[in-house]
Amino acid sequence: MRTSTTTTPAAPATSSTLRQVPHSAAEVHPVMGDPMRFIMTAEQTGGAYALAEQEVRPGNGAPPHIHHHEDESFYILEGEFAATVDGVEKRLCAGDYIHIPRGAVRSFTNVGRANGRLLILHVPGSASGFYIAMGKLPFPPNMADIIALGQRYGIEVVLGQP
Repeated sequence: MRTSTTTTPAAPATSSTLRQVPHSAAEVHPVMGDPMRFIMTAEQTGGAYALAEQEVRPGNGAPPHIHHHEDESFYILEGEFAATVDGVEKRLCAGDYIHIPRGAVRSFTNVGRANGRLLILHVPGSASGFYIAMGKLPFPPNMADIIALGQRYGIEVVLGQP
């Protein structure tokens, strides 16, 4: 008599793997002219999530855009930011958290007088590839290059919105 066995797909390697990332070991890429430190990339988490820390100069941030494949969250470490989600502006300062679901138009700007820092979480983590590739573009980047890059990663730049 023949018996059959069923195999269960393996969980991502990160599900049972303890990871410690020293500050000096994380990859840093300039995104929109500001350093983004990738604590965990999608490649390192089996695609589950990506976590980055970004330092943002006053007046700088991200233009209106849509993540079609991932939710995005910000946790403010230092400074004061304005985040606009589907036309509604929220002011955020150190200790504040905001979750933005996929499909929503979002932007953020450092509205303070000094550099600000925030943690950025993407679930799933596919957006980290976009930001790493964007960091390789010359600064200031050409908007056409950002739009083309975004199309490869399911991130749509929304022109004509503040």
